[in-house]
This record gives sequence, C-alpha cells and structure tokens, in this order.
Amino acid sequence: MAYATVDQLAAALRIRVTPENTTALQAKLDAAAVNCDQFMDRPVDQPLPDPAPAGVVEANTLIAVDLWKAADAAFGVLGFDQIGTVQVSPGTTARVETLLVPYKIQWGVA
Repeated sequence: MAYATVDQLAAALRIRVTPENTTALQAKLDAAAVNCDQFMDRPVDQPLPDPAPAGVVEANTLIAVDLWKAADAAFGVLGFDQIGTVQVSPGTTARVETLLVPYKIQWGVA
C-alpha cells in the first residue's frame, strides 16, 4: 500500500489526475512503496504510524516520480531535437535513503 496519494504524485509530476491516468499513477506509488518498505525493513510487529511520517510520504513520491519518468529516459538518456542527448542522473537513491533512515529499525551485518 502506498504512503502517498495519487494527488500528491500528480502534483509532483505537474500533471492533472484524470480517469485515464489514475490507475497508472497508483501503480507507480504502490511499486515505490515496496521499494520504501524494502529499505526500511521494519518488523511486522513495528509498523509505521498512521498516517505515515512526512519523510516516508516524500520518499514514496520521489521514487514514484522516477518510475513514472523512467520511460522517457530509456537507458538513462533523454533525446532532444535541437541539442542532442542528455545523460540523466542515476536516480534519487541518496535523497530517498536520507528520508527513510529515521524509520529503519533493522540493519544487516555483512
């Protein structure tokens, strides 16, 4: 289950929510929430508070934005008619991890 709403994702993407894009927006949020959950690795008996903390909502939104826009940057490159191609940054991993670290409980040992 996503921590952010379709309206929050649409606002971050600067698009309007329509009947045609609602399902796709929700799917990106749900996939992003799985990513957040995997990073936080919280035990089942220690769930996040409800509603989710602002940092978790922001991380969910940032990852969902990346997932939404990934189709526009196949192989990490955007193409433009006038200026050629532009390399896209590898993602928002550091920003997202910084937002989620306060809610992480378990730390693996290697």
